[in-house]
Amino acid sequence: MPLDHNERQSGRDGARWRQDFPIQSGEASYAARREFTKFLGLTSTAFVFGTLIAAGRSIWKRWAAASHAPRAVARVAEVDVGAYKLFRYPTDGDPCILLRLGPSAFAAFNQNCSHLACPVHFDTEAGHLLCPCHAGVFDASDGRPLAGPPRRGLDALRVDVRNGTIWVSDPGGAST
Repeated sequence: MPLDHNERQSGRDGARWRQDFPIQSGEASYAARREFTKFLGLTSTAFVFGTLIAAGRSIWKRWAAASHAPRAVARVAEVDVGAYKLFRYPTDGDPCILLRLGPSAFAAFNQNCSHLACPVHFDTEAGHLLCPCHAGVFDASDGRPLAGPPRRGLDALRVDVRNGTIWVSDPGGAST
């Protein structure tokens, strides 16, 4: 015998789930809002902490780089005009590239692309630094992006030539 509308609404229709989950619809939405609010709060807190950690790491790297002494990279005669030399600075884990752009014009950059840290290479014919991963192109004189996805320039190093030796240092650091 079919149940009438009032019996279905009151839960006398034999539905077992109504007995197992006795939550009224108003309470169910309140619980969902509470859980959603908790989720938003925890996610926002995680983003704040992640941002603080990234900022702290960036500040730490700048401070650590500034504390490194200038390093002799090569003799001037070792690098021909239009050529380059790879080296590591400030640590052995930081690849860099030294470019000789003219008889007395040198530039040095961190070799990691500012887009996704792929190593950039010097294209001697075009006179640009190229990132092979995503076709990024950088100006060889100042490291600014010219084409491709990179929006930030390469990290430049200070270059000094003293007594026929090429020295590099952090741009904010003191030279000797």
